Amino acid sequence: MLTPQEVSEHAFTKAFNGYNMSMVDEFLDILTADYTTLYKENATLKAKMKVLVEKVEEYRSTEDAMRKALMTAQKMADDLVAEAESKRNQLMQNAEADAKARMAELQQAIRDEQMRLAAAQQSTAAYVGKLKELHQHEMDFLSGLSKLTAAAPVSIDPVGDTARDIEENVERIIQKEQEEDTTDLSAPEGAKESSLYDELMELSGRKAPAAAPAEEDEDDVVEEPTRRIDFDNLQFGKDYEIR
Repeated sequence: MLTPQEVSEHAFTKAFNGYNMSMVDEFLDILTADYTTLYKENATLKAKMKVLVEKVEEYRSTEDAMRKALMTAQKMADDLVAEAESKRNQLMQNAEADAKARMAELQQAIRDEQMRLAAAQQSTAAYVGKLKELHQHEMDFLSGLSKLTAAAPVSIDPVGDTARDIEENVERIIQKEQEEDTTDLSAPEGAKESSLYDELMELSGRKAPAAAPAEEDEDDVVEEPTRRIDFDNLQFGKDYEIR
């Protein structure tokens, strides 16, 4: 593309019957001025276009970077959501499993305690019945002793001695049972109750009033009222509380 300077300095060769030189020069001056203006405008527009192209490229690269960043952020968000949901589901499953296991343990513990309570109630009822039977037997025995004493006075008090012996034997048996409870907790309760009952029955049957000597004087005999022993409040073993 010709520059305005090249247009203005261009020289034409003179020829015979050629163009009018003054008119050609005048036209070239006008053309040079217009061409100069257009040339400058074209240069300005090219510069602006170059700047715009650079801006467009910059915006395009920025757009690509933003698009990549947005896609990365979206992917990270999706991963975080998926991970959070997975952890939530896992925690819920673990919590449900723990709750079910704990519930099963508690239910089993309740059943075990109910069985122990029923067994203790049954054993206590049987033990109380045996104690009442033993108490009635002892009362009958003491009543018989009082009748014998009233019929044949003696120099000593067999009823009082027998009652004291029974009390001492009962205390000794209670102490023995407590020691057995502390040393042998694995022994069955029914066996302990039967052993205690048999021993008390043996002791009660073994004690009998001695015959009064014939040579002693009846005036020297001092009778004491028959003592009644209350066996209802006796407690045997650390796990029994009889009221």
